[in-house]
Amino acid sequence: MYKRPYRKIIYRKKVNILLVQIVNRNLGDTVIADNAAYLVKRQLPYYMKKHCRLQLYDIQSEDYEMVREADLMIFGGGGLIKYRQEEFHFYVPALLECAREHEIPVYFNCVGVEGFDGSDERCLRLARALNFGCVKGITVRDDLDTLQNYYLNRELISKLIRENPGSGIPDLDLGTETGRAFTAPSADTAVFTPEVYGIKKEVRTGVIGLGIVRSRIFEDYGILEITREFQLEMWQGIVRELEAGGYQWKFFVNGLKSDYDFALEVLEAMGRNAEQYLVPRPVESRELAETIASFQGIIACRMHANIIAYALGVPSIGLVWNDKMVFWGKRIGYPQRFLKSHQFQPEQIVRCLAESMEEGVKPCPKSLKAGIEKPLQRFIREYASLAWKKHRRDFVPKPQDWADRLAAAALGGIHMRYTNMNTPKGLEGALEHGFRLLEADLRMTKDKRLVCVNGWSKGTYEKLGVNPAQQEEGIDYDTFLKCRMYGVYETMDAEGLFARMKQEEGSWKLILDIGKPNKEVLSDMIEALRSLCVPADYWQEHLMIRLQGKYDVEMVQLSGLPMQLMYYVPPKQKREEKNLTLDSIGKFCKKRGIQWVSIAKEALDEELMAYLKKQKLKTCLFSYNRYTDVLHALELGADWIATSYLSPEELNGRYERGWTVVIRQRVKR
Repeated sequence: MYKRPYRKIIYRKKVNILLVQIVNRNLGDTVIADNAAYLVKRQLPYYMKKHCRLQLYDIQSEDYEMVREADLMIFGGGGLIKYRQEEFHFYVPALLECAREHEIPVYFNCVGVEGFDGSDERCLRLARALNFGCVKGITVRDDLDTLQNYYLNRELISKLIRENPGSGIPDLDLGTETGRAFTAPSADTAVFTPEVYGIKKEVRTGVIGLGIVRSRIFEDYGILEITREFQLEMWQGIVRELEAGGYQWKFFVNGLKSDYDFALEVLEAMGRNAEQYLVPRPVESRELAETIASFQGIIACRMHANIIAYALGVPSIGLVWNDKMVFWGKRIGYPQRFLKSHQFQPEQIVRCLAESMEEGVKPCPKSLKAGIEKPLQRFIREYASLAWKKHRRDFVPKPQDWADRLAAAALGGIHMRYTNMNTPKGLEGALEHGFRLLEADLRMTKDKRLVCVNGWSKGTYEKLGVNPAQQEEGIDYDTFLKCRMYGVYETMDAEGLFARMKQEEGSWKLILDIGKPNKEVLSDMIEALRSLCVPADYWQEHLMIRLQGKYDVEMVQLSGLPMQLMYYVPPKQKREEKNLTLDSIGKFCKKRGIQWVSIAKEALDEELMAYLKKQKLKTCLFSYNRYTDVLHALELGADWIATSYLSPEELNGRYERGWTVVIRQRVKR
C-alpha cells in the first residue's frame, strides 16, 4: 500500500534579464532605456513571460552582486563604445569581466561607436572586453565599420596590447575566447517612442522648438570655433529669422541643468522672459517626448531630441557637435538636415528648417524597426530558453521576504534619479512596490507647521525652485505646499502624510526623522506630533522616531509621544570627536529602554555591528542603493536597510512559487 501523494510548495529562480542603462538627467538616455525595456518585454516568448523578469541596472552603479545573479545581460543602447567621454571605457569592461567569469551571455542593443585609437589604453581596454566570448551580439546605430574592422579585430587588438606592455592590460587569449559576436547595423531604439508612450505629434502649432545644449560642448568635442559667445549670437540670430518668418518659438532642453542654465543665459542676453520663452526643465522622459510632439519643427543640438522628433514625425534640424548625428542623418535618409559648424549661419539654419517642414518626415521604415527587433528577439529567445531549462529543476529554499528588511528612504525615490524628496508620488510608488517600512523627514516651517522635507539646505531650496538667497529666515507653510520638487512633484505636510498612512492596512511602520532641531523647535515639533497622533494606541503600533541627541530622547520620552525611539549612532570619527564610546551609547540605550539604533552607511563596520548585536540592539541602516551593499549589511546582522532605488517587489520577484507532487513510499501493514 502507498501513502497518498501530496503537493509541496517549491521555489524556483526566474530567468533574470539585466538591462544595463545610462542613468542621468539627460532624458534622451532615459527614453532609450524606456524603449529598450519595452522591446525586451515584447520579444519574450509567450510561454516564458511569467518565468522571466527584467532588472534595470545603472551602468555606473558597480553593483556586481546584482550582475552575478543575471542570466542574460543586455546593454539597452546609447553611445557606449567610446573612451574619451563619460568613463564607459571603465564601466563596460568591468561588467563584461563579471559576465565572462559567470558565463552570462551579453548583447549590445543599438549602441553608438565613437572612434578608435590603438595607442590609447582606455580604447584598448574597451576593445579587449568586447572580444570576450560572452559577447554574443552587437547592433550599431552609427559606425559599424569601426566596430568590425578595429574593435572586434582580435588579432589587431592582441597585437596592440603586446606592443604596449606598460599599459598593464592583459593580452587577449585568442584560444579561450571562442565564438565571435554577431554584428549588424540598426537604427536607434528611440524610434519606438510613439508606441512606448502612446503619444502623437500635435496638429500644426506654429511653434518652433529650439533645443539648446551646454555652452562648452562643441569645444569639448574639438570644434573650437563654436564658442559660448558664438552660440549666444547664433541663437539670437535664429530667433530673429524665425520671428521675421512669422513663427513663434521656445527654447527647451533634454533635462540637464547645464543645458537649462545656458538657455537662461541666452534669454537674458536677448532680454526675453524665461517664463514665456523657455519650456520648464523636464524630469520625466514622457515630458520630453510630449514637449517635442507639441512643436511644428525643431532645431536641436542634442541627438535624441532629433531622434524623438523623427519618431514622432516632427521635422528637425540637428546642429552637429559629434559625428554620431551625421551617421543618424544618413541612416534615416535626411543627411542634409544635420548641419556642421561651417553651416551655423542663422539664415541657413532657418531656411533648412523651413524646407524640412515643407517636405515633412517619412514614417520610420519597417525595415529599420525590424533591424532592431529581430536580432534582439533571436538573442533573448535562444539564451532565455537555455536559462529556463537550467532553472526549472533547481529548487531553492524559501526566499527572504524583503518587505521585512527594506525601508523606503524619504518615502521612496523615483526612477533611480530623484531621491530625498518626501513626496506623495514617492510614497505611492513605495507602497505599490511592496514597502511596509517607510522613513519620512519632518521639519518645521518658519510659521511653525510640520512638513515633509529633508532639511532647509541650499539643495532643498533648489529642488523646490526657490531662491536660497531669499530664504535666510526659512520658508512658510503656504509657500512650501505651492512648491513642486523639480517643478513637477507635489510637496506634502505631516498632516497629509499621517492621513495617507492611516488608510493603509496591515503591519506597517513609519520612521520619522526630525533632524537636529534646537530646543525651541523641538518643543514645537513635539506639540505638532502630539496633535497628529490621535488615537495614541493606534499610532503606538506604527510609529518610530529617529533622534540624534540625548536631550532629544529625554524630551520625547517626557512628552509621552506614542512612538518607539530609534537612536542615532554616529560614525567612528564623529564618536571620537565627541568623546563617545560604544559602551556609553549602549548604556544610554539600556537606561532609556531604547531597542533600535540608526546607522549611516559610512558608520557601518564589523566592530560596531558586533557590539550592537551583543547589546541586543536592533539596527536600521541609511541609505543603501546597491544590492551588493545590502547583502553585506545583512551578513553583518542589520535588521532594516533604508533604500531609494531597490524595492521588495523587485527583489522578491526574482523567484516564483510553484507546486510539485511528492509520491510517498510504500508502507507495510
